[in-house]
Formats: sequence, structure tokens, C-alpha cells
Amino acid sequence: MLKNPFQVAVTFSILALCVKLLIFSMGIQHGDMEKYIIYIYTLILLVAIFFGIRSNKITIEGNATFGDDFKAGARTASFFAIIVSLITYIYYAHIDIDFFEIKKQPILDSIKSAAQEKLKTQSKEEVTAYILNQLKGIGMYLSPYFQAMWTMFGLVFMGLFYSAVFSFIMRKLPGFK
Repeated sequence: MLKNPFQVAVTFSILALCVKLLIFSMGIQHGDMEKYIIYIYTLILLVAIFFGIRSNKITIEGNATFGDDFKAGARTASFFAIIVSLITYIYYAHIDIDFFEIKKQPILDSIKSAAQEKLKTQSKEEVTAYILNQLKGIGMYLSPYFQAMWTMFGLVFMGLFYSAVFSFIMRKLPGFK
């Protein structure tokens, strides 16, 4: 079936892509689903790490050490994170291109109202500098590149932690040795 961490990561990345595209096709990618996709990706990552460690245990002759299990889980998580971050970038840059524009609008409205309040106590130059600074930050934060990078870093760090946890659990529970 799945013989190495890369095959496991590719398989579960395709599953993550299918979930993301399904959510987009149903038109529910905004609102609560933004939170749920994080949970869905975490669940897919957990299952991928489990199968990555399990496939490593099957291929290694004899008993796998904690380090072997951790490396297999970490490799799976890292490959998964890289592939999903590429998928995330392509998704936001080419498929759901209006996602960040919709996310920016409430923030822009709050900046406008804050700027109007600041005009009462500050100079026009200070308020202009404030607005430009806010717009620059929003442009960076709400972009496909930034979203892809945070997805990759988040999945890698979560994957390393879960790899250690699963490696420990799979060593202690009978049937996984």
C-alpha cells in the first residue's frame, strides 16, 4: 500500500485538496468554515503521521526505535506540509482569488472609522501614515503567499509534536511494535 513517508504525504495531501475544493464548490469557504478547515487539516495531518509511522514499522525489519518512528512521522508531516502549502498558494492565487478581498473589507472599514477618530486628535500626516501602515500590513497578511507560509510552518510544527506523541504512544501500546 503506502511504502514510504512521501507516498503517505502525497495521498493525504490529495485528500486535503479534495476537501478544500469541495468546500469551495459548495460556496461555504467563508465564516465558520475558515475555522473548520484548520481542524480538518489537523485531522488529516494526524492520520497521515499515523500511517507514515505505521508504514515505517512495517518496512523496518526488527523493532523500530523511537527515533526511527519519530523520523518517519516527521518526514511525513514535512512532506505533507510542503505539498499542502503549495496547494494553499495555488488555491488562493488562482482558484478563490476573491477570498482575501472579502476578508479585507471589514478591516478596511474599521481602519476608516479609526482614521476618522484619529483626525480629531492627530495631524493629517500622522493619520495618513497610520492608514498607509495599516494598508501595507493588511496587504502582506492577507495574501496567498503569507497564508501558504503560515500553513507550512503550522503544519510542520504541529507535525513534529504529533510525531513525537504518536511515536511514544505506538511504542507503549501493544500491537504497534
